[in-house]
Amino acid sequence: MYLSLWAVLAASIALAIHYFRWLKRPASHLRAVLKTIPVLLLVLYAGLSGAPVLFVAALALGALGDACLAYEGEPAFVAGLAAFLASHIAYAALFWPSIEPSLLVASAWRYTAAWIFVVLTGMTFFMLWRPAGRLAIPVAAYGVAILAMALSALAVKPILPAAGAALFVMSDTALAVQKFLVKPDAPVMARLKPFVWGTYFTAQLIFTLAIAGLPLS
Repeated sequence: MYLSLWAVLAASIALAIHYFRWLKRPASHLRAVLKTIPVLLLVLYAGLSGAPVLFVAALALGALGDACLAYEGEPAFVAGLAAFLASHIAYAALFWPSIEPSLLVASAWRYTAAWIFVVLTGMTFFMLWRPAGRLAIPVAAYGVAILAMALSALAVKPILPAAGAALFVMSDTALAVQKFLVKPDAPVMARLKPFVWGTYFTAQLIFTLAIAGLPLS
């Protein structure tokens, strides 16, 4: 079991790195599969490690969101948005029993990070409200969900969940800019796509290591 867990974790990381080569390719079923497998392997790893069911569910919903967002078009985007919204709710529910609100005011870095999350979310709402059009309300609901997840992660004692949450917020902010504020042929897209994928997968990996832990002999 020990070696199997290491193999699953290594395969997840290796395939996530390999997916960077597919970021510029057009949407296809193969690209969707390659995008989904890295987090699906984290789901397998978490399940084999005996991680909480809520965490396994949160990861699985993230993998579903990956599959949806691998395709173009509004229906795929809305489906991916819904999957990740549910994932963040699961994460927040997972952290909730362990949160200590006093940590957010007792620790300078946590207090600062909490305000950064709140201000960044508010600024993102403001920038996206008109460009998002009829998707503005679903996007706003998603923003509330990820903010709740991030603040919940920030209010638990271990530092790793807060690091994972920060990367998730950074990834989703960049994805929102990519989706609604930047033209598909803009030169900055060549940097945005790797940033979104890299910060997103690293966030899921950090959550996995924080909650499921490393394989023990």
